Amino acid sequence: MRIRIIRHRRPSERSLDAELEWLCSSLGFCEEIDRDKTAAAVFRSLLESTHMGEPLRSDDIAERVGKSRGAVVNHLNKLINSGLVVRRGTTYELREQNLHNTLIEMRRDMDRMFQDMQEIAEEIDRELQSKRRPR
Repeated sequence: MRIRIIRHRRPSERSLDAELEWLCSSLGFCEEIDRDKTAAAVFRSLLESTHMGEPLRSDDIAERVGKSRGAVVNHLNKLINSGLVVRRGTTYELREQNLHNTLIEMRRDMDRMFQDMQEIAEEIDRELQSKRRPR
């Protein structure tokens, strides 16, 4: 899993599209090279379908967003790698039943990763401290 957080100013416009685009950008999968906003459209399709309880196939998403299946699969892989989306058989959906719970789980993942890194850092510091020569 690769969770990437990029600090962006929150959108001044209060709209679903602006807020979804901000969230996508903040999580690093709506990059500037995605000028046609395919990533945000794929994410929105998954978000809406998850709320309806209807997981989607990549072909369904491609049809909804008007892009090739290959382009959609590329974005789906980024969403899966970020921890937002899961694949179940031939369908895709948010990791949890809604976006809020999905973000909570992603935060728990990050907390566990940081805990592991802190434990390793302590071991490294102890080992280096024991090798330190007295002055």
